[in-house]
Amino acid sequence: MNELSHFPVMVDEVISYICPKNEHSYLDATFGQGGYTNGIFTKAPKAKVIAVDQDPDSKAFTNSFEKKMGENFFFFSNKFSEIDSILEQVGMTLVDGIVMDLGMSNTQLNNPSRGFSFDKDGPLDMRMDTERNKLTAEIIINEYSEKELSDIFYYYGEERNSRKIAKVITKIRIKKHIRTTLDLCNIIKKINFDKKKNPSTRVFQALRIFINDELGELELFLKKSINNLKYKGRIAVVAFHSLEDRIIKNFFKRMSDVPNGLNIITKKPLVPSSKEIQINPRSRSAKLRIAEKT
Repeated sequence: MNELSHFPVMVDEVISYICPKNEHSYLDATFGQGGYTNGIFTKAPKAKVIAVDQDPDSKAFTNSFEKKMGENFFFFSNKFSEIDSILEQVGMTLVDGIVMDLGMSNTQLNNPSRGFSFDKDGPLDMRMDTERNKLTAEIIINEYSEKELSDIFYYYGEERNSRKIAKVITKIRIKKHIRTTLDLCNIIKKINFDKKKNPSTRVFQALRIFINDELGELELFLKKSINNLKYKGRIAVVAFHSLEDRIIKNFFKRMSDVPNGLNIITKKPLVPSSKEIQINPRSRSAKLRIAEKT
């Protein structure tokens, strides 16, 4: 497997539940390399897809869709929470389906310069939007108080050793500025001895979520999405950790109890097949939830 390649998670399941149709419109809220968009067009070549991704690197993967699909494909370098203004720009208010994959792409994880990976040395960055967002992991690690660091690690990463890690970081940074991902990993390894996963997993997750306000963006998007989905239109969301999945689960449940809300299609989240996990191990924690507008 090419380490730069990216496999869209549970794409077959997502497309089968969304049921794309020609002349209908769909929002791919996390375009990435276009895996879901490609799935929609494969099933319905005359559909319209509005693709969104705040990561500037995603623009490089739009060329083939723009050439082949022409006016049926639109791409916006925006946050997905800006769904209402995005649709307004293409003269729409409603779409027939929404797809989201909240995971990191392999291109992001395998590019050391982005600072997302704890396996390769790179700057402590972790920003999705490197153009508009000025807050980096380096700033947080070197400037935030011990309590602020501990709270971030615990709340956003569910890190049990959050206080110990924060304490060691604040002591070390007095003598030496913490600049790179491996600098941070080496500190965390002194405290965490997790044999099942990399000791830095939860701290890196916490920093990424905090820096990009991922939970706030997700909540805002979901709140808006209900007004941008047509009757009988479906929303399919793939989450990768408990914080995201809880937000989606609770939102679907809330909206199932109101008029013009949602009918929950997946009473329990769908998970990847053993075959998919074998091909793409990073999919193992994925959970897919689907709901339909009533």
